[in-house]
Amino acid sequence: MYCASCGSPLPEKAAFCPTCGAKVQAPPQTGSAGPNGNGLRPALCTFCGSGSLKKVRKGEYVCESCGRRFFADDPADVLSENESEAELLAILAEAEEYMEKGDYRSELRVLSRGLTVAPEDTTLLLRLGRVCNRLAMVQEAMEYYRRAEKNDPDDPIVYSNVASLYQKQGQHAEAKPLYEKAIRMIEADPMAASVGDAAVVYGNYGWCLGKLGDKAGAKKYLARAKEMGYSRNSLDYICRDLGMWWI
Repeated sequence: MYCASCGSPLPEKAAFCPTCGAKVQAPPQTGSAGPNGNGLRPALCTFCGSGSLKKVRKGEYVCESCGRRFFADDPADVLSENESEAELLAILAEAEEYMEKGDYRSELRVLSRGLTVAPEDTTLLLRLGRVCNRLAMVQEAMEYYRRAEKNDPDDPIVYSNVASLYQKQGQHAEAKPLYEKAIRMIEADPMAASVGDAAVVYGNYGWCLGKLGDKAGAKKYLARAKEMGYSRNSLDYICRDLGMWWI
C-alpha cells in the first residue's frame, strides 16, 4: 500500500506515513460479506494503493492520488489502465479471429465481454455496432453507434457507421449528411481516420450519392476511394449496383 498524500510505500498497519507524516486513511470497503464474513473488498488504486478513486463518468474512475484511470462498473472491481487496456486488446484480437471466419455470433459474444472492461471504449462500441449490423440487429447496432458518438463526437468513423446503417435500410437521404460530416472532419484533420477507413467513407458516400441520382458525385467520390486503395471487389459491386462500369 502507498501513501495517498506523497505516494511513498507504507509499512503494514502503519498509522502515519514515515515519509511525509500524513495520517494513513483506511481504504473504503464495498461489496457484501461472504459466508465467512470476509467478502468485503477494498476499492484501491492498483498503481499506488490509494483508496481515493473518483468516478468521472459511467464505468470510468480516476485516482485522485496518482491520476491513473480505471475502468469498471463498480470501484470494487477496478482494473488498472494497463491491465484493462491489455485485457481489452486481447478481447478485440479474439473477436477479430471470429470475424475473419465469418462467425459473427461468436464475435458478438466475445466483444460483449469487453463491456465489463471498458464499457465506453469507442473502438469496442464501433466493433459491436458493426457486428450487430452484420447480424441484422439494427436497433442494437444503432444503440452502440450512438453510444460511441456520445463518447467520442470527434471521431468521423462514428458518423460514417451510422450513415452506413441508414443506407443499408435504404434511407439514403438520412445517410448523406452524416457521410458529409465525416468527410468534413477527415479533410479538416487527415489524422482523424486511417487511410483505409477514409477510403471506405468516400466509397460509401459515392454509393449513397449514386442511389440519390447524383451519378457525377458518385463518380467523383468513388474515384477518390479508388485512389486511396478501396477494395476492388467493393468498387465493382457498387458500380454494378449503380449501373456504372467505368472503374
